Order: sequence, then structure tokens, then C-alpha cells
Amino acid sequence: MASLSDEWVKLLEALELHENLLHAETQAIAARDLDTIESILAKKEQSLQILVNARENIQEDPFSNKDAGELISQVTELQRRNAEAFRKLASNKTAKDNGVQSTKQKPMIRMLKNAYKNSSYGLKINRS
Repeated sequence: MASLSDEWVKLLEALELHENLLHAETQAIAARDLDTIESILAKKEQSLQILVNARENIQEDPFSNKDAGELISQVTELQRRNAEAFRKLASNKTAKDNGVQSTKQKPMIRMLKNAYKNSSYGLKINRS
């Protein structure tokens, strides 16, 4: 079995980092912890930039590597589920509170809704 180039190793590490953040985000959404969700979103921005940079250094279709292809599929599915779960959380919270939110939570929910509005979170690692 041939060893992976440094570029492939960096891509796999970036995918694993992003996957770990998505798992943490899943837990924060389940716990309805808006502060943690906000913190994770900032980390995901950084992680996504690392991921995009790593992808740009790969000349081949990332799906040509079985491990990368599986991680991409997992990351994409986790992001989709997290976006859906957050939308449900935000709509339930808004309906439940019926407009009676603390001044701290109201802008935070608005900001988080905007972050998730078109959320695939830019994660487009297209097949060539």
C-alpha cells in the first residue's frame, strides 16, 4: 500500500478536525447551549478555511481516496443534520418564548439563524 503524500494527509486531518467540530456542535444544539454554538461556529469558520486550503493542494478528485471520500460524506451529512436541528431549535425557541427573550439571547438567536440560513457552511468539495 502506497503511503499518502503530505497534501493528502493534510486534507484528511482537516476533514477530521471539521468532523470533530460538527460533533461538538451536535451536542451543543442538543443541549440548547447558544454560547457554545456561537463559539463552535467561529471555530468552524477557521476549520473550513483550513479544509479549503488543504483541498486546493490536491490535484485529484478527493473522492479518489476512499478515506477522504468517506470523511467528506460524513462531514456533509453532519452539517446537513446540524443545520436542520438548529433550524428546529431556533423555531421552537422563538415560538415557545413568543417574543419574550432576554436581550442577550434575542440578537444571538438572530445571528445564529443567519449563520445557518444557507448552511451547507460553504462545504463544497466538488467531485472533479
